[in-house]
Amino acid sequence: MRRLRPAAGPLLLLIVVTGFYWKLVTRQYTWMDHPDMANQILPWYQTEAAAFHRGEFPLWDPNTWGGQPILGQMQPGAAYPLNWILFLLPLQNGHVNLFLVQLSFIFAHVLGAWFCYWLCRDLDCSVGASILGGAAFSLAGVTGWLGWPQFLNGAIWMPLVLLFFLRSARGERQVANAALSGTFLGVTFLSGHHQIPTFTALMMGGLWIHELVRRRRAAWPALAAFALFAALAGALQLAPAYEYGVRAVRWVGSQNPVGWNQAVPYIVHQQLSMAPSSLVGLVLPVVTEDGMFIGFAVFVLAMFALPLWFERAEVRVLAAIAAGGVVLALGANTMFQGVAYLSIPLIEKARSPSMAIVLAQFALAVLAAFGVDRMARHPLSARWAAILGAFGGLVWMGVAVATTLRPPVQREYEHWAVLGLVALALASLRVARRALPAVVVLLALFEWSTYIGQDYQHREKPAGYLARLDGDADLVAFLKQRPDLVRIGVDLNTIPYNFGDWNGLEVYQAYLAGLTGNILTAEAAGAPRLFGLNYFIGGSPSRDSQKLVFHARSGANVYKDSEASPRAWVVHDAVQVERAELVPRLQTSDLQRRVFLTEAAPALETCAGDEVRVTMRTAARTVIATRLSCRGMVLLSDTWYPGWQATLDGIPAKIYEADGAIRGVVAEAGSHTIEMRYRPRSVFAGAGLTAVGLLGALVLGIRGRRVTPTTYQP
Repeated sequence: MRRLRPAAGPLLLLIVVTGFYWKLVTRQYTWMDHPDMANQILPWYQTEAAAFHRGEFPLWDPNTWGGQPILGQMQPGAAYPLNWILFLLPLQNGHVNLFLVQLSFIFAHVLGAWFCYWLCRDLDCSVGASILGGAAFSLAGVTGWLGWPQFLNGAIWMPLVLLFFLRSARGERQVANAALSGTFLGVTFLSGHHQIPTFTALMMGGLWIHELVRRRRAAWPALAAFALFAALAGALQLAPAYEYGVRAVRWVGSQNPVGWNQAVPYIVHQQLSMAPSSLVGLVLPVVTEDGMFIGFAVFVLAMFALPLWFERAEVRVLAAIAAGGVVLALGANTMFQGVAYLSIPLIEKARSPSMAIVLAQFALAVLAAFGVDRMARHPLSARWAAILGAFGGLVWMGVAVATTLRPPVQREYEHWAVLGLVALALASLRVARRALPAVVVLLALFEWSTYIGQDYQHREKPAGYLARLDGDADLVAFLKQRPDLVRIGVDLNTIPYNFGDWNGLEVYQAYLAGLTGNILTAEAAGAPRLFGLNYFIGGSPSRDSQKLVFHARSGANVYKDSEASPRAWVVHDAVQVERAELVPRLQTSDLQRRVFLTEAAPALETCAGDEVRVTMRTAARTVIATRLSCRGMVLLSDTWYPGWQATLDGIPAKIYEADGAIRGVVAEAGSHTIEMRYRPRSVFAGAGLTAVGLLGALVLGIRGRRVTPTTYQP
């Protein structure tokens, strides 16, 4: 039995978190029925799962915009190891299993609760108090509300980043624990989104600056280990993301997309800043932005910890994190986030300052654990119990009067009523010392459950966004039977989700957060002329050359374009132009006969009678058989991007960025086999560095032994 005691807390947390999400376990409800999940994220997951089931790692997505790198985009989450488990699990009717996605969502919250529980226990909180801290971090606030897995997966590792930093700061294996802290920061960047990891890194930057002031030269080795292991662990995602970022444009909510060397306009930060009045939403979700609510019980317990345990250095650190998170989240409403925007590199890329409130909520969750233990030893005074009881009674009286004067329209009074109940319950905790942790956990669960999960979609409600994913079976079957299919154009008003990714079809238009800049060149020049859009889905044709060939049950029409370019073709005239001249030349030239390059053009020969056909095609490999009458350039209507390598009859060959967007390889007269493979150095190098970092962290973790730390006095 003694051996089981250390597992009691995590086991109880597993039960608590799973029970909290009971609606999802029943298979009757889903949290995924929102536009981003249905239209973008699940199609990404489908493309990645399909790759894993083919025995491939998802490197290249051929089903959007002529082909785009998967890891470079970050948000598909291909670099996150826990996603690999999901992608390897059995499919359902050929698609990623939505129930397993729901279970992975629950498991992510279980991990977040466990990690915060571990942090609380490491800070000498009791088991019961640590369960509250873990549950509060995982089930409330931003982490509990998030409906985007790539955000959630980046948030749950935050407690481990701080845990090992605090061990290092206390003098416990300073360099090794600093390295482990950096490793978990790197893992947050593998998640698929940079927003919360960026704020976590900013939090750690502030803590390390303080360490340098406190310990001076003695802190440098630990800081170096932290930075090194953070870079190593995150390299699998960070290296391809940088390679993509410098070549892509990103839609950030401003009037125009921005490039890597352009700052996200501050007006976007201003629009996505948290209003000061929204702070009320920490305890009352009626007045709140989404994800603010942590509950009155947690807030009161955290506040109870501050004046009573402020002699604890860790409590002061948590208080500083909470204050910093609030200041950052207020964004344009104060000067401080603007100063960070100007002075700290890459902070401007985190365009939603309000998301930084997760730092404050994390700190409050851990402080609430301190508050539980303090209250167990020193119960609320009669005065404070009376104040809480009076407050709860007044709130209830107010609700009673309000409902009499104006009946509720939606649920505007319910949250006030819950607030009053929780205040009354907290007042009664003065007489429940032994059962205090259990009662507090149950009280917090009650409070959170009145907000989190109330908007989950039931399967018997009218069809939502998810139902649309399965509404085009006849359309998909028709297109997959077309032997001449090259690539499909889509009216996004007719097909609102990433149709190509979900159904394994090469589609041009799709929803992405960013896009390689050369696609904008193709768009300006007329995409069908470069990317072979020989079928189009929409309510009406987009070009005169498109003729109706199929009408789907959903109401969508399929049109065939008789003037679209083929998959591959040969040109015998190459012209070098300045990049500024590229689009006008493309718009007025016959692109089936001439190619434009922004580098030195190879000498080609003029002739006719060429033959070219694609003999093999997978996501990251294309084989082309050619017979040329004289020297020419073979063009493939796929996006040019670094990492694509070509061989001509087995000999390495250069891939030109033809017409500013697609790929071209020069071949001499005769029969040849051209093979193109995607072998991105950024991914392979990043994978090697991440493997080294994780292996090194594992060795440090296994070999490390707890030692008696020095007193931490920040």
